[in-house]
Amino acid sequence: MKKILSYRAKGLLCRQQAVFHPENRWKWLGQAERWEHLADAEIASHFKECNTASSRDLAKSDSPSKECDARQETDAAA
Repeated sequence: MKKILSYRAKGLLCRQQAVFHPENRWKWLGQAERWEHLADAEIASHFKECNTASSRDLAKSDSPSKECDARQETDAAA
């Protein structure tokens, strides 16, 4: 979760730089896009991991993964 927040913050900073430095706007917007892509990839990885773990746990005991449940609660609180 910390990585996602960090990537989003860096993307926001790049967008702010684009506003303050219009001569290099294309560069800063490209960097913002890169950070947002990394954040999206991290989110997708997290959910893929949780879905895989939940499926594996359901096959064993018919209960969802406690680790992913705890992560979802932490993510919702942030």
